[in-house]
Amino acid sequence: MAEQHSCCSCCFSFIITMGLTALFFWLSLRVDQPKFYLESIYVPALNRSLPSTTKNDTVLFKMKFTNPNKDKGIKYDAVRVNISVFLSQNTTRLLSNSTAVAPFYQGRQKKAHKPSSASFVGNLTPAAGMDGKVYFRVDFATAVKYKILFWYTKRHGMWGGANVEINNGGVKVYPKPVRLGNEPPRIVNGAPVFRGGYRALLPLFLAAWIMRTR
Repeated sequence: MAEQHSCCSCCFSFIITMGLTALFFWLSLRVDQPKFYLESIYVPALNRSLPSTTKNDTVLFKMKFTNPNKDKGIKYDAVRVNISVFLSQNTTRLLSNSTAVAPFYQGRQKKAHKPSSASFVGNLTPAAGMDGKVYFRVDFATAVKYKILFWYTKRHGMWGGANVEINNGGVKVYPKPVRLGNEPPRIVNGAPVFRGGYRALLPLFLAAWIMRTR
């Protein structure tokens, strides 16, 4: 009886040990993707306070990179940035060739701020279909490797973008950093979106209201 109890205890201890080991490896290998932001952008050609005779075809911008991992560093390849201008609500024109932010390494739970610039070609006056407003589309593409203990993982491709409204001073309308995620290259109005799930419930609400008024 004692031998059977000892065998059960050994099996139970083995299972617990293996479970904790598997959990440790899972936590060690699990990674959180970095976050990419457009921290600032300045277009001198759109700054109406400057003399109209001043010609400047430069776009100055700063990217922000956030590593949310507590125990993993991130090694970035060159970050390619494309900047386009909206001609209509769903049409854009590329302003220049892609600009690269140089490769760099980011430590655990660190933030990095990388300034860069690009030169554009063409006119930046507000398009007729944009109600006198100027919107830019900012896209990025890169690949990263995560540093786990003493080795790096394989490369993981990343890309995203966001739509940014530029004011008369040549800077972003909203001063906070803009997350470069999976926002589509389309400008929509400020009306709330009526979600499909609520649309499906609308007939039930109408039926209940009709029954109540009878």
